[in-house]
Amino acid sequence: MTTRGKLLTVLTMGLFLVPAAGCGEGKPSCELLYKRLDKCDKIEIKKSAFIKMCNAMKDEAKDEIACSAKSDCGEFKKCVDTAKKAKSAARAQKKLDEDLAKNKIKEAMMTCDIYKEDLSDESKKKCADLGPKLYDELMKKAQDLVKTAEKADFSLCYDLKDVGKKISPEKEKAAELVCQEIDLQVDTAAALKDIDKAIKEGKDTLSFRCMASTIADYDKLGTEFAKTKKKELIQACFVKHGKIILEKHVPDMKDFCKFQVKDIYEFVTKNELKDPAIDALIAQAAPLCSK
Repeated sequence: MTTRGKLLTVLTMGLFLVPAAGCGEGKPSCELLYKRLDKCDKIEIKKSAFIKMCNAMKDEAKDEIACSAKSDCGEFKKCVDTAKKAKSAARAQKKLDEDLAKNKIKEAMMTCDIYKEDLSDESKKKCADLGPKLYDELMKKAQDLVKTAEKADFSLCYDLKDVGKKISPEKEKAAELVCQEIDLQVDTAAALKDIDKAIKEGKDTLSFRCMASTIADYDKLGTEFAKTKKKELIQACFVKHGKIILEKHVPDMKDFCKFQVKDIYEFVTKNELKDPAIDALIAQAAPLCSK
């Protein structure tokens, strides 16, 4: 522990354990403060070391030094406790003001939690407004990510859900939902890239991202955004890539439905997917693939 820390610890530790008792007289000083503490609290530090530390930080310890004027132990301890609380409140207020000045809302909320017992009523009111403000800022970032995200932002979603939980169940639910939409956007972006790559490489089988079970996951969320992303994925899988696969295999089918065509045919017909790009090819495949 630093010298400053040792002195502050000595000044504030254990001042509620000893009954009131007279502690002598004298002008407030580091030496008298030591006498008061030794008499009223039995501190475990040599007098010379204490006085050296005290003199080195007189400005910071001035309130405690002033308390040494109290000869009654009860009054002395009460005075030191008041000084301690005042210092803690001043530190809390300073930290909160710095956080707010720099618009560090998350840090300010942490300051509010840590020093909640030390802040003024006015500052506590400011603290109460921080949650909704931070929530709105994080929600805006999340909603922007929903439109373009190619990778998840776990930190953002953790903070958003955490703040939402502290505000209300409705805010928490909205946070969960928007983060699920971010995940869906990330999955869709990855799927579209994978499908484009498969097309460029001339692959004649659908990407694993086009499995019916994968597409069904979009229905679980049930939002309009999820419906839009599902349509994008289906279009890429069964129209954009599907057309290429169908054109390659359907004309050559004679006695059976090729497996490359079967998956596409079954999904398209089951979901009643209609598109001019593949309608004729699906009709051509029907005699063999509908069996």
